[in-house]
Amino acid sequence: MRIMILLIIFGVLFGCDDFTSSERYKDDNYVITGLLYEGQPIQPIFIGKTISPFNDEFTDMNIDYAEVTIKEFNGETLIDSVQLVYFPLEEGIGVYIDPFQIKIISSDYIYRIEAWIGDELVFAETEVPDSIYVLLDEAFTTDSTTIFPQLIYETADSEHPLIIQTINDEVVNMMFKFYCLEEFEDEPQYIIVFGDHETPEDEEEYENPNDGFPRRINFFGSYLPVWNEEYQQFLVTESAYSGPIVFYGDYEISVYSISQNYFNYLYMTDGYTHGGIQNGYGYFGAVSGTSLYTEVIE
Repeated sequence: MRIMILLIIFGVLFGCDDFTSSERYKDDNYVITGLLYEGQPIQPIFIGKTISPFNDEFTDMNIDYAEVTIKEFNGETLIDSVQLVYFPLEEGIGVYIDPFQIKIISSDYIYRIEAWIGDELVFAETEVPDSIYVLLDEAFTTDSTTIFPQLIYETADSEHPLIIQTINDEVVNMMFKFYCLEEFEDEPQYIIVFGDHETPEDEEEYENPNDGFPRRINFFGSYLPVWNEEYQQFLVTESAYSGPIVFYGDYEISVYSISQNYFNYLYMTDGYTHGGIQNGYGYFGAVSGTSLYTEVIE
């Protein structure tokens, strides 16, 4: 969560369509950062305000008194409403959660977040992307509790591309997350040796506290599904994914279809102004997908 907050306050994510940066905010503005996951309960959502990087403390961005609701719609018909409550974390920062974890997010509905902060309303809406499915081969499993199948790094792209089934031929925005499951104490080995050492020399070299790099690496893009006669399905094929795999060992690879709000936040210049938040900054989006598990070997 801290990473997401810092991205909102300090980050400038560059896109390809507009290289003209808008005027930066000068006064306190409200911030929402939240993602909904299809098939899962409501995940923690941060609601706060912008701070100056020069004079303010990190905890000054915290807001613990907002009245926050997630509303579920079918078209314009309100189906359900969930009141979120503030939950404090360490360092004087907190998030808003669904304390009962009963509501399960579905791609059949549109979701709206409303945050009343005093007499001001900050809100956003998002659609949940349609479900996508990864066609598995012998190099991957979706079972995180079993012994993982092996993926030879040198032939990963050519022999084991990630093949994703979609429901139609519409452009789909996708994100891929790569997370090495080896602990630092296990001395994870670099695939490409950096400098004069084959393993990270300290925990920060293995997992930067700001973004998790290189243990955690993400990439995203827009893809056009193509009809495949053999499978009789619309498919997206990602056959150049091995770059973010930095270490040998067990990996979790998450494949998501992401909503337009979240894609805009990631892609566009000053993305925190394009994440769908009305009367504030940040993003409110949704993702649909799955996680794969494999052991990367030489």
